[in-house]
Amino acid sequence: MPWHHRCVASADPGDLARNAYEAYRAAHPTPLPPWDGISEQEQAAWRAAAFAIAGRRKGTRVEAMPNPSLIIRTGDHSRTFDANFTVGREGNLTIDDDFASSFHARFQVAHGRWYVEDLGSTNGTWLNGRRIQTAQWVKKGDKVRIGRTVMTVEPT
Repeated sequence: MPWHHRCVASADPGDLARNAYEAYRAAHPTPLPPWDGISEQEQAAWRAAAFAIAGRRKGTRVEAMPNPSLIIRTGDHSRTFDANFTVGREGNLTIDDDFASSFHARFQVAHGRWYVEDLGSTNGTWLNGRRIQTAQWVKKGDKVRIGRTVMTVEPT
């Protein structure tokens, strides 16, 4: 779940269109440009859709809020992630490790927190020295081991 939500007591179709697009962008399997990077025609289409749903009435609506970024350090390299990603020999975060699976683990964000889960790998995913069986919350300073590769969660 790439976004968490808050209630807002306004239903401006322009704001609603932008929030809907950003939620769609975060959930899309391939990268999409931010709201300011899409054409005026695309923005107008999103506003028309929001207007059709919200109309001009005021009321409570749910607004998507972006989740925090996650910084992962592996050796001398750090990468920042803003959406769910996989780690492995062929993941979004590629590691050169013969003891890692092609798609070994997934980092995902839900309700403003980042979690790591093993994707059925042979050698397992380890969090702070313990093999994980289910998705586990990761915090700054945590060490995640995949194969022989150790990654550190850094503060954002």
